[in-house]
Amino acid sequence: GEWMGEKTVKVLLVEDNREYAWMLRLILTEMRSARFEITYAENLGDAQYHLANEVFDVVLLDLSLPDSRGFGTFSTLSTQAPHIPIVVMTAMDDKEMALRAVREGAQDYLVKGEMDVHQLVRAMEYAVERHQTVENLRRLSMLDELTGLLNRRGFLSMADKQIKIAQRSRRELTLFFADVDGLKQINDRFGHPEGDLALRSVATILRDTFRSSDLIARLGGDEFTVLAIDTSGETAEAVLTRLREAIQAHNQEKNTYKLSMSIGVAKFNPANGEQKLSDLLARADRAL
Repeated sequence: GEWMGEKTVKVLLVEDNREYAWMLRLILTEMRSARFEITYAENLGDAQYHLANEVFDVVLLDLSLPDSRGFGTFSTLSTQAPHIPIVVMTAMDDKEMALRAVREGAQDYLVKGEMDVHQLVRAMEYAVERHQTVENLRRLSMLDELTGLLNRRGFLSMADKQIKIAQRSRRELTLFFADVDGLKQINDRFGHPEGDLALRSVATILRDTFRSSDLIARLGGDEFTVLAIDTSGETAEAVLTRLREAIQAHNQEKNTYKLSMSIGVAKFNPANGEQKLSDLLARADRAL
């Protein structure tokens, strides 16, 4: 791992078992591939205090702590520090919980007793690296200011890479193209701030529906798109159902107007030879 040069990686280790924490600390400080600087927190309260007062590159989080157990541990920290990558650790019998955390945005999970040193370091390096990619995008103005999603430029450049990788690794991709219905009416009736809020709500719904590894973008105006990487074998229909449920849930809480979206889907299959992103977009747009 020469990817980091001599940069020090600041790790917040959240673990209530002192022996285990001590062992992890020992392993990480011994590593020569990157320099890890470790801050230790024994419970969720401590972790929150550190996150509020210091800057970290990555959080290594045990899901069961004295003052918080399971998925809530992850969601509390990720809500407080949405921009810091979190790698979760879990006991053998809690794998389901860890997988749920990954679906909801954790960068990775490790099973205690099953992980080796290399896995641990790889997971952390990968988390930091991905995080840096996002930060760079922010700097290169590839993110949409309003929603924090990729903008058109960011999407086109990232999606191109993703398609090349999919072609090499023979993975299928699914492109979702979505139009927010009636945005103009919302703007006219309730004013632009409300229209902006609607667009931000759409961004939140998309983030909740898709995985953190999927590319979610606002192409401009009321147009959104997602390039989903087919890992779980989940069908497009299943994703659309989840999306509809998320929109319904949002609409039940908000009674001034109902959000709705029109959605088109296009599949990328590497077996069909070379395909361009523009063709995929055109196909999804037609399906709309």
